[in-house]
Amino acid sequence: MALKILHSGGRKKEKETVTYEHDNGSDLKQFAYGRFPIDYAVNFEGLNLAVDLDRGMYHYRRALGDWKTDINISVNGGHMLIHPVEPLNLPDNLTDFMEIRFDPIKIEPDGICVIFVTMPIEIGVFLESPSGSTDVIDIVSYVYPKYSLYGGSNRGVVTRFNESKVYYYPPAMKNYEAGLLKLEIENRSDEWATVGRAVIFQKGLFLYFDENLVAASAEMKIISPDVAVVTGVDTPLRQGMTRSNRLFKTRKLTPFYNVTGMLNDTAYTMDMGLI
Repeated sequence: MALKILHSGGRKKEKETVTYEHDNGSDLKQFAYGRFPIDYAVNFEGLNLAVDLDRGMYHYRRALGDWKTDINISVNGGHMLIHPVEPLNLPDNLTDFMEIRFDPIKIEPDGICVIFVTMPIEIGVFLESPSGSTDVIDIVSYVYPKYSLYGGSNRGVVTRFNESKVYYYPPAMKNYEAGLLKLEIENRSDEWATVGRAVIFQKGLFLYFDENLVAASAEMKIISPDVAVVTGVDTPLRQGMTRSNRLFKTRKLTPFYNVTGMLNDTAYTMDMGLI
């Protein structure tokens, strides 16, 4: 769907107006996320998965190219949930931070702008018992992950890295490969600022989906030309979207997570450069 965003160049921002004109990527084949019977099967763009009942035991089987898994499951019925999840689990859950590099934007003092950038996603497969308890049994991805280091080795964070163009209207995209991040940037300093990347903490990454789109939202508050605070926003991009199951779990910080003082709940302070 095409969105029309009204911007203002100051802190007294007009209410944002969103206009939906037609389905986003209506000419693209889209993946079906949602809640399904436990014996639901998928055969989509090289991904094959199914849960079969054999001699009283369920068997989950999945193949994507040469990447295969087979899991035995003991459950008395239930459902399968297939949701987009944070792109921070493969191959080995290396980091809690996602970094998106984009074409640099100059923002005037006290200015505000809203942009859209693309982000990678992963696909989580969950089982839901008849009592409603859920557990993730599999995570797959159509996109090979890339990693980077924001900051230096003595004080920085490993990030899941992605490059994106800057969009003012959401582009058509394949909802099984990429999602859309709405990023509201506010320059609270009294100087011009240039920003060309955003680092988001997984705890603040809330994914929503519908039949055509996977999306998340975040806010960036620029404190000085070199420092900004990025906070995830738990809200759908448009009406009718479903909130994805989350995989975030608090982990013990390691030497590659030298972020003491930089994290405040879902907010991360980028103090090692904005471009």
